[in-house]
Amino acid sequence: MSDSFPRASVIIRTKNSSRTLGRVLGLLRAQTVPTEIIVVDSGSSDDTLAIASAHVDRVVEIPAEDFSFGRALNMGAATARAPIHMALSSHSFPPDERWIERSLSKYDRSDVAATSGALTPPGSQESLCTTFYQTLPIALKYPLWGLSNTGSSWRADVWASFPFDEQLPTCEDKEWGFRVLADGWTIAIDPALVVSDTHRREPGIRHLYRRMRREFEVISSFAYVPPFTIGDLIRQWADVPAHVPYRGWRRRLNYFRFVELVAKYHGLRASSGSASRPTSPASSLERPFTSARDPANDT
Repeated sequence: MSDSFPRASVIIRTKNSSRTLGRVLGLLRAQTVPTEIIVVDSGSSDDTLAIASAHVDRVVEIPAEDFSFGRALNMGAATARAPIHMALSSHSFPPDERWIERSLSKYDRSDVAATSGALTPPGSQESLCTTFYQTLPIALKYPLWGLSNTGSSWRADVWASFPFDEQLPTCEDKEWGFRVLADGWTIAIDPALVVSDTHRREPGIRHLYRRMRREFEVISSFAYVPPFTIGDLIRQWADVPAHVPYRGWRRRLNYFRFVELVAKYHGLRASSGSASRPTSPASSLERPFTSARDPANDT
């Protein structure tokens, strides 16, 4: 830990993360820029808090029953000292020691509010080879693509005006992006900022299905997502993205990817009957967005 003023504050949400937290912290301490590390824990019963207390700058505890992804990030951001905040999953690993440095470099553009990683451009399965600057029209057209708090960053002053929605059970990152982009900012998405996300699949296909079904249900509550038919499912399964590492039939027989597509199908069908669901890209902006600091959100 360093006493110098940090250029970035990394917020890590944890719960029973002792298996991976030590490696994550080691990779963060090896970064090329001074970094403040904040752990927001929501009721760990393993050695997570002991590891965090010994190696991070600040530990914030939240009762498990009060947890939401947005609330945990807001609590961490409220204590952060740096002008740039970062979110990193406790199960995800930065690609190298320049991950934070590369993210900070995107803020040389004054219109950039946040950064994240992606392997493909919006609406394409080809590899993304350079920084893509997401704008509101792009987000409206491709609402499933963009900011991911598995590994992201944002300007502290932008967060102060646009805190994360604490009521959403998931997809707080995509919803935040909509509000920020609607205010005229851009979000820098770069393949060099991608962090590992294998933790989504490690618990097994049942957990992955439930998680992704919920994500599609939630995101379609505030953004227009086109109908997804059985035919669409089959076509997407057959059209394998270029970055998938397998070859031949293994590229299509990846059961994780098939489960993700089935979850998308069921999640969007479950939300299709909601009267508040956006029916067009433009209607996504008619949703009465409320900030996490709005007293109307207090219960």
